[in-house]
Amino acid sequence: MSKGIISAVSNYKGGTGKTTTSVNLSAAIALKGKRVLLIDGDPQSDSSRALLSTGTQINKSLYDVLAAPEKVVDPTEYIYKTIHPNLLILPNITETSGLEIPMAQQFPESNTFLRSAIREYAKEKFDYTFIDCPPTLSIFVNNNLYASDMLIVPMDAGSGNSLEGIKGVLDLMNAIREDGYDLNLLKILINRVDRRKGAHTANIEDAKERFGAKNVFKSTIPTSSHIQTNESLRSSTLFTSAPSSKGAQAFRTLCKEFLTHTEGA
Repeated sequence: MSKGIISAVSNYKGGTGKTTTSVNLSAAIALKGKRVLLIDGDPQSDSSRALLSTGTQINKSLYDVLAAPEKVVDPTEYIYKTIHPNLLILPNITETSGLEIPMAQQFPESNTFLRSAIREYAKEKFDYTFIDCPPTLSIFVNNNLYASDMLIVPMDAGSGNSLEGIKGVLDLMNAIREDGYDLNLLKILINRVDRRKGAHTANIEDAKERFGAKNVFKSTIPTSSHIQTNESLRSSTLFTSAPSSKGAQAFRTLCKEFLTHTEGA
């Protein structure tokens, strides 16, 4: 695979670690010296709160991109520095949720608003781009996946429901492929793993059996108090709040596997 890859992080079930994955994998890769863009594709805006420095004034955001994609002449006006060097963000705001109905009224053209506005720029200027998706199957998720090359699907090791969320996103991926766009599954990431619990082990094996072991990252993210604490902090990733924690180390391992997969390094 070449650089410039755009990866959506999506599972339509909530609580699977989409934002935690998006923020910390992006940061881990940026810390390797890669130039990374994170697009906060979720109106809840959790990635934006995690990565923007406290007090950052957001003048333009994903709201403006989706409201008028034809007016995005200079994408740099929508992209901001983060708390990590080499990692930039196209932030979101909660008001974006109000665009769902008007965008639905412009369906199917509205599926590619994000793609037409930002994809070419992202692929040219960044080694990797990640898109944090909301926990739904919606016009916003459609936009995120239509703009992407690859799909990372996180699942909660303790939740059988997140397995169904995987299937839903893969079905959408296949529909996008049938629409003529080249979108492929990168891998499934298993989050919140506690190997002392039999249900976690069973769900992991179920995922490998249903979707193929080759389609599941060998790296897993453990259940961690540091991760839970970090999720509630502003302007913070595991690499700023708990760099020596098991969670931070797990994301370093995932970063290495990701780069090996995408670059063959």
